[in-house]
Amino acid sequence: MEVLVVIAIIIILAGILLPVLEHALRKAESVSCLSNMRNLALGARLYADDYDGVIIPARLDDADGSLGICWDVTMQAYVRNRQLLICPSDEAPTETAGCASYPHSYGVNFLLSFVGEYNGSSLRLAQVEQPSQTILFFEVRGKYRTFGASYDADKLERVDRTRHGSGSNFAFLDGHAKWLRPEATVEPRNLWRP
Repeated sequence: MEVLVVIAIIIILAGILLPVLEHALRKAESVSCLSNMRNLALGARLYADDYDGVIIPARLDDADGSLGICWDVTMQAYVRNRQLLICPSDEAPTETAGCASYPHSYGVNFLLSFVGEYNGSSLRLAQVEQPSQTILFFEVRGKYRTFGASYDADKLERVDRTRHGSGSNFAFLDGHAKWLRPEATVEPRNLWRP
């Protein structure tokens, strides 16, 4: 009888602790993702330092123009760890179709890095008035495995809202990263526009 009582107590405690442990695991994944994004933003700053302040392009054309090179491939010279491209909560990171790319969970802001045309058409850091309030990287929704998005064309359609509760992680042009509700990136100030 005593053994049954002890087993019942263990089952009750496990029932109480499992949801708490699951919540702690989700929070750890969110913090790890935030760290990934911060490292990507810092890598992008290193890229800009090497290229006279030019923000990392979303895509570069290949020498023969047949296949583009996605920002995540260009970024490897600065971050050297492909795991930084993947959110721990993303169960199916994929490559961008139509260009040289690694599996990734993040996208780049086209309003900074895809201005007018493909090949190296990025703004310079000096052209952005408030780098600390301008999004550079965001979490891409699973069905939109692309290398980025333009707020003007896509609004918040491509931003993943489910990996980390009701919000998403964003990295900013000055190198910091934080969790925000996607709606907070457009009101009261639009953080997508340079």
